[in-house]
Amino acid sequence: MDTTPNRRGGRKPITGTGVIKLGLFKRMSCEIRDVSPGGARIVTPEGTDLPERFTMRMPHFKTPRTCIRRWQSGSETGVEFANAVPIED
Repeated sequence: MDTTPNRRGGRKPITGTGVIKLGLFKRMSCEIRDVSPGGARIVTPEGTDLPERFTMRMPHFKTPRTCIRRWQSGSETGVEFANAVPIED
């Protein structure tokens, strides 16, 4: 059995709200469940179909992050940051 971690850094459980940019004028709020230097687990309204790539603003980062959708199960989605950066406290 492979026990290699599936992410680049440790997860940090957080409670916060992010804003996903889905087009030129469309934005959606999401709940952030945890974050690591390489990605995050977010919750969106049930039935939301996120694109493969999108931009998200989070209070833990000074600039928006380009996100790549890696998995989606119900309202939860795992995203990878296109450019991994340290988490700011």
